[in-house]
Amino acid sequence: MNPFFLNRPLRRFCQGLLGLALVAMASSAAAAPGVRTVPACTKVNVSATIDVPAGTTWDGVAKYGKWVCLVGTASNMKGTQSESQIPMFKLNNGSTVKNVVIGDGSLGSGTNLAAGGADGVHCYGVCNITNVYWADVGEDGATVKKLSGVTSKLTISGGAAFKAADKLFQHNGDGTLVITDFYADNIGKLYRSCGNCSTQYARKVTVTGVRLGTLNVAGLGVNSSYDSKSGIAGKYDVATITDLVYSGSKPKCEGYVGTGSGNEPVKDTSSSNVARACVFK
Repeated sequence: MNPFFLNRPLRRFCQGLLGLALVAMASSAAAAPGVRTVPACTKVNVSATIDVPAGTTWDGVAKYGKWVCLVGTASNMKGTQSESQIPMFKLNNGSTVKNVVIGDGSLGSGTNLAAGGADGVHCYGVCNITNVYWADVGEDGATVKKLSGVTSKLTISGGAAFKAADKLFQHNGDGTLVITDFYADNIGKLYRSCGNCSTQYARKVTVTGVRLGTLNVAGLGVNSSYDSKSGIAGKYDVATITDLVYSGSKPKCEGYVGTGSGNEPVKDTSSSNVARACVFK
């Protein structure tokens, strides 16, 4: 008898095991992480935005040989809710910031402590934020800005954030914001698509494998429709959400009616609009 047939059951068994292993790997890739804490770090005062050149990586551990927490000392880097705050980092197209702590986490447990987090990180173009910890979020943790001629994409992977009085990640430019393998606690919202920017875009956000502790308002805020004042009436954002884990009754995804500068966005009362914008996998 041909040995091929004698080995068929064994081959099927092995193939079955391989299939289960691949499923397990796929599940673990999307699984929300456990609770994270800020790494022990040495304080470093910062008085001006750190400009990361296009196509380069700013690695805090590589630069200092240890974990450091960057604390803004200029009046517009105190980490208040003032809209005039400047960022701790400016990421130019193709650049990455990694392995660093932003803000002073030792000042207390409130969400508006002026702990030197500045306006977090600003991304122009395609950027990566990898294994970054916000010990105390300032005005925002990170913001997507529009770079002319480039479709924006900010990928936030690893790390954690704490004590955000309002939203953590702000999407002002176009394109996509990706959040994966992330933990946050004591925040207003994880993400907000700009409700009334002077130039509006139909934006995308992808959330995969994110765990939240205390959530004070909602998981995500997206523009599930845009009105006539927005300049893009008829369009809408899309949030794709996989394995966003937290306790409590706060909604995972809220819909708003995006509008133009000088106007105030309102909640979208159309359940069909919200359903098309908030997609759960």
